Amino acid sequence: MQVRRLSLRSRMLMFSAVCAVAALVAQGALFLRSSSAIIWQQAEEISVSALNKLQEELYTFHKGIENSLIQLYNQERLILDLAELGADGDLALLKESHGQTAFDLAHKAFVPLQNVTSLYIYAGSGQLFSYYRHAQTPKYSYPEDALAALEPDRREMITDYVASSERVMLLTSVSNESREVTLIRYVLKLYDGNSCVGFAICDVDPKPFSRMIEKSMYSEGQAIWLQPDGDRPALMLGGPDESQLPMFEAASLSIKSKEGLSGGLLKGRDYALHSAVGQKYNMSVYSLVPRSALEMNQQALLSNSLVAAAVIALSCVAMFAVLSATLTKPLTYMVRTMNAIKNGDIGLRMKEMGNDEIGELAAEFNEMLDNAALLLKREYDARLLANDARYKALQAQVNPHFLYNTLEAMSGIAASQGCPDVVTLCRALSNIFRYSLNFGAPLASLSEEILHLKNYMYVMNARTLGSVQLDITADPALLKSQMPRLSIQPLVENAINHGFRIKSEGAKKVAITAILSCGKLAISVEDNGAGMDADAINAELSLQAADAPPQGSIGLRNINARIKLLYGNEYGVAVESESGKGSKVTLTIPAIDQTI
Repeated sequence: MQVRRLSLRSRMLMFSAVCAVAALVAQGALFLRSSSAIIWQQAEEISVSALNKLQEELYTFHKGIENSLIQLYNQERLILDLAELGADGDLALLKESHGQTAFDLAHKAFVPLQNVTSLYIYAGSGQLFSYYRHAQTPKYSYPEDALAALEPDRREMITDYVASSERVMLLTSVSNESREVTLIRYVLKLYDGNSCVGFAICDVDPKPFSRMIEKSMYSEGQAIWLQPDGDRPALMLGGPDESQLPMFEAASLSIKSKEGLSGGLLKGRDYALHSAVGQKYNMSVYSLVPRSALEMNQQALLSNSLVAAAVIALSCVAMFAVLSATLTKPLTYMVRTMNAIKNGDIGLRMKEMGNDEIGELAAEFNEMLDNAALLLKREYDARLLANDARYKALQAQVNPHFLYNTLEAMSGIAASQGCPDVVTLCRALSNIFRYSLNFGAPLASLSEEILHLKNYMYVMNARTLGSVQLDITADPALLKSQMPRLSIQPLVENAINHGFRIKSEGAKKVAITAILSCGKLAISVEDNGAGMDADAINAELSLQAADAPPQGSIGLRNINARIKLLYGNEYGVAVESESGKGSKVTLTIPAIDQTI
């Protein structure tokens, strides 16, 4: 006789019942065998675990600050100038060359969550040459020179660190009287080889540390504080009432180790003191918890645990009964749908199943299928677009190899006959054909695009007797930026063939400008031709999605489609024009450097 297999719902109900009974039995046995010593030990373990976790979070934060400061080494000129400065160097030259360094570093290397309030960079002799102060106001001010504003003993601590052989970043604290807060201070030495040539001081607002400490506090009356080794406390949260506060202050000021706490504070175990030493940096975490708070928690737990266990057990049984009904039905439906898709019905999708995890799983599954289909379509469209561009380019260039050989022969004949203009023209045409038909590299640098454009304009001006004036403005730092091949020359060709077709008088000018704006590379082609219907063209380009290849044109629409396919719909081509005064076409792409 075949035994009937239990359903998923029946098994879940049985499991919940067994768990509830086991929980009640375990809870009773635990409290029968428990004692205050065990509770105390568990509290200590919780406290140590919380402090270790807090120390890990602090280490990650400290490491982030150090990584941001280390970016100073990316400025090789700065390190070399510091090394050459020496004790009697001209600080004015250093300020003139690198006075903006602290401001740039604060805005580029640090993130808002790090809450950097000020940053100072010094030469090895302690001379300040660059500083940054965040949100400086009369009410909330920071010193212009962090080292000079310190008390002699605090200043001596930093100068001793700079003069020492210690290479690990120094952590300390400094009081800001105007804001009435204590800032966490980081000091990082700058090396040229084995020689210390300077150092940076970075002050951080205590807010991120307070948030981390608050997450680690678990008991009323508990005090947690950060204290650099051998230094005064940097930040303290929580603590007892005012009558007991002196004891906590004495503990924080004299703490060296758990056994070295002065004043007999641990006598009779009235307080539990725990610590977590810094993994790398010289900042430890300390916690002081009154025993009364732990005993109060113990009594509350003892009186309520049995009642809570019973309520939880009954609730679990009821909850499992409801969940089993709501889970098994949609899961069965999902399995059937997946099997149907696996068997070939790829257009099938799961119906909406609510806002819970199963509904989210179904929606994610549908989205995964849609994305897979969209990626296949985009890949297909991209291939179509590339093939279309290749075909039209090949069609326009006729036979490239024949043209190459012919142009080389013409160049040789012209050179032998003493015709340098013809030689240059042939070479320009040959370069145009070679660049246009290089399909192995879909991307090119801005400098390559500009070189190709110059070859094209040389040929066009040879045809039109130099009637078109070309002006190119581009930051040298942008010349290595990557962009789709053949993106600029077709726009200039449009300006010549359409913008200047009916313009017979006056100078014909085309201006190319490349700028960096908000992390994007904007390349504009501006002419003083007849103009065009910019609104109609922009409307058409804005409706052209990345997965919709153009039909017919290899100009604006082809360039716009290729940019959207490569980088997304937020990039592309935009047109500005005024009838009779000219047009301006702007390409917007990400600023991608080929050297990265």
